[in-house]
Amino acid sequence: MNIKTVSTCINCENLISNFICSKHNLNVGIYNVCESHTLKHSISKDSSCSNCSNFENENCTKPEQASNDLLCFDWQFKVA
Repeated sequence: MNIKTVSTCINCENLISNFICSKHNLNVGIYNVCESHTLKHSISKDSSCSNCSNFENENCTKPEQASNDLLCFDWQFKVA
């Protein structure tokens, strides 16, 4: 069996907290997708606060909850 990633709002860079599309200002679900979908290529099963560029700096929107195993909607790829 092959498991594939599909283009849904869940892996779109326009998705923000509470399942809101920042581009269309709409509440979306896990099966929604639109023609403006822009895939987040950098997020994966290994993504977490420990490899987020916002971790432990002023750009982190959830500093109280941030931990090595957490993944949130603000995750950004950390450039080495």
